[in-house]
Amino acid sequence: MEIHIDYNPTNHTPKNHFFVSVHQQKRDISFDNTIKGHRIIEQVLVEKRKFPKNKKPTAKWFTIIIKNRKFVKTYSVRWIDLDKKDWLNDEVYETTWEKPISKTLTKKLLFYSQLISDNYKSLKKFKKELRELEELLKKEITKILKESLLNVKNGESKIVKE
Repeated sequence: MEIHIDYNPTNHTPKNHFFVSVHQQKRDISFDNTIKGHRIIEQVLVEKRKFPKNKKPTAKWFTIIIKNRKFVKTYSVRWIDLDKKDWLNDEVYETTWEKPISKTLTKKLLFYSQLISDNYKSLKKFKKELRELEELLKKEITKILKESLLNVKNGESKIVKE
């Protein structure tokens, strides 16, 4: 499993924000507790386009990549908020599905995102926690995909706001 975690150490402000994504081919399931929302979203890559040099990003940060429970690398992100679309570096993603995130899941993912951000260079010490995070994400994504399929079968919109 490839997990992208926006750098979010425990001494970071605001302390309760996180963004955790599970990357698949051209689609991500992300758990977002930021200024943009408190939600679970599906985003699809819709366009590859050079990030404009003459436009100021909405925000910048670092993201940590974990793959198969191991640190891979960090990379710098420049973001332009386009409402239902997000321009990240040289890629534009569109949100195709969203739902609120529970308080319980928010608390757990905040813990894991801060643990990994604080210790990403020495994750070998945290094998148990990395396994727990993967299991949690797999369980949540399985639920999301089942709900998404049910909504499509019932003719409902894929974007769910409760």
